[in-house]
Amino acid sequence: MAEVEPNVLVLENPEADYEKMIKELEAKDETAEVNGARAGNTVELSSPTTNFTKTKLTKLEVHFWAGRTLTSFPDMNNNTTYYFRQSGTLPQGVKWGYSYATGKDSTARKWVAAFDSAAGKAYCECGPTGPVDWNVVEDKLGKSGSQTEYVDPIFKGKIVARVAGNQLISTLW
Repeated sequence: MAEVEPNVLVLENPEADYEKMIKELEAKDETAEVNGARAGNTVELSSPTTNFTKTKLTKLEVHFWAGRTLTSFPDMNNNTTYYFRQSGTLPQGVKWGYSYATGKDSTARKWVAAFDSAAGKAYCECGPTGPVDWNVVEDKLGKSGSQTEYVDPIFKGKIVARVAGNQLISTLW
């Protein structure tokens, strides 16, 4: 794993700061469409991940099918956005996923997101904690679109994941 810490944005006014951040990311996406974030056959991506849950989330696992991480994946404080970064070689790009949870006991909730930059696809789910079958996640990712939203019917957690150019954005509630 990389030793470089991700950039972190603490949301003082969560709703307003989040909306501002999304607008800035969309503007960056439009610039990236024109200029590209590629050097030769390499692509670099940013994965802004926002924790709007009421608690700190513990990293369970990070999984890469293609590409590699450029930053570490610390536990995530609530009302905070972490800018994780990845790099991959074209044409595969970056294909990766993560799982975070409120803890490791039987009452804990988890959030899972996965992205495929080359295909422009995002997948997410949330629910009771437990092991992640990354083969199943990869299959569901392949059947997803560029944006996915999931609400856990039991614990009422929510996650949204989307691909916006070179931004792989996920938000957890």
